[in-house]
Amino acid sequence: MASPFLALLQNEITKAVRRKLPYFGLFAASLICVVAYFLAGQSGNAPSANAWNYAGFSMQMVSSDIGPICILAFTSLLVAEETGTGTIRSALAAPVYRWEFYLAKAVMGLLYMIVLSAVILACSAAFALIHYRFGAISDSYGPVFSQRQILEAFLLVYGLSWIPLSALVMFGLFISTLVRSPGAAVAASISLLIVINLTKHLTGLDPYIFTRYIDFSWLALQQIGQGIEFQWQPEVWRMITLSGLSAGLSFIAGLILFVRRDLNH
Repeated sequence: MASPFLALLQNEITKAVRRKLPYFGLFAASLICVVAYFLAGQSGNAPSANAWNYAGFSMQMVSSDIGPICILAFTSLLVAEETGTGTIRSALAAPVYRWEFYLAKAVMGLLYMIVLSAVILACSAAFALIHYRFGAISDSYGPVFSQRQILEAFLLVYGLSWIPLSALVMFGLFISTLVRSPGAAVAASISLLIVINLTKHLTGLDPYIFTRYIDFSWLALQQIGQGIEFQWQPEVWRMITLSGLSAGLSFIAGLILFVRRDLNH
């Protein structure tokens, strides 16, 4: 017998594939990659110095702007859309636990985040290869980083970039559980992100908000692409800790709220 969770996850993937919003998010993110390409071409400094630096510039530009909005727009609908239309009652009429249903939503959000990140990476790399190559990093005195070293750093950066984005997924899912109307859930999640980013410096909360690390990894890659030895510690541990706590608290709070919710009202 197939696992109820796997059946739920397969159902979530099927629904996501049939919807237009996920594809619009992928298109919007790809469009920003095009914009980044032309901005780098007009700039005479770092972004266009080499393929690694350009890729970091492009990924950082998308991650700090349209990427988080696309992720929130998708994840904030995962529960709210079914709650608002009432289809959640029939979904939970099957012999499944609510925590399995919620976990399937969370994994679906993470899968979309990974797909979005992969599409952005593919676009950035493709544009980088138009004029440059992913080779060793050198300065006027000779090689600074070998191709293997910079590739290892690139893979590390790519993996680390998923950590704050995962926290963003869980935040969007929490809002989706908290707000029952799909339109209101999307508006609330995106508005909160904008307000937080605009006020975190003024309120002194910036050190405690995980969103400050969304483009942290790609900024690091840009420095490495310039031949600068980036000092990961202790900032990378702060990113992992803060993002992990934020993701965990958002997931647990949303799960508790969903399990205890009376779906008849």
